[in-house]
Amino acid sequence: MFLGEYFHSLDDKGRVVMPSGFRRRLEDGCVVAKGQDGQLTISAVEDFQRRAADVMERPQDRGGRQFSRTVFGGADLQSLDKSGRVLVKPDLREFAGLSSGTEIAVVGVFDHIELWPKDTYLQDRAQGDDTYREEDGA
Repeated sequence: MFLGEYFHSLDDKGRVVMPSGFRRRLEDGCVVAKGQDGQLTISAVEDFQRRAADVMERPQDRGGRQFSRTVFGGADLQSLDKSGRVLVKPDLREFAGLSSGTEIAVVGVFDHIELWPKDTYLQDRAQGDDTYREEDGA
């Protein structure tokens, strides 16, 4: 499982270091994909395959086909390099607003990892904390 938040820089080649605790789960490959909140997700291959099964169960009307194209057409199969880095393709960096040389948030969300521009993530986290405090726990 992936837990915690970390802040790393995206290097000039578009690579980001995965926290050491995340690497073992990704050693057999990972999928970098678009997230529905404008972030990127990184999943172990088998976790992405489970998500893919859910996507394929959607009705295959025009909207379902478009959703499938967005999920699968935008996804990229990657492997960690020797330094534990994942390459993020330029089109995915553009989608998420990630720029080389800037700090990004690497966030463990149980079965996947999310990549965000640091400032965007901190803003989203603050909103989430406020909402969390308001929940009654039911």
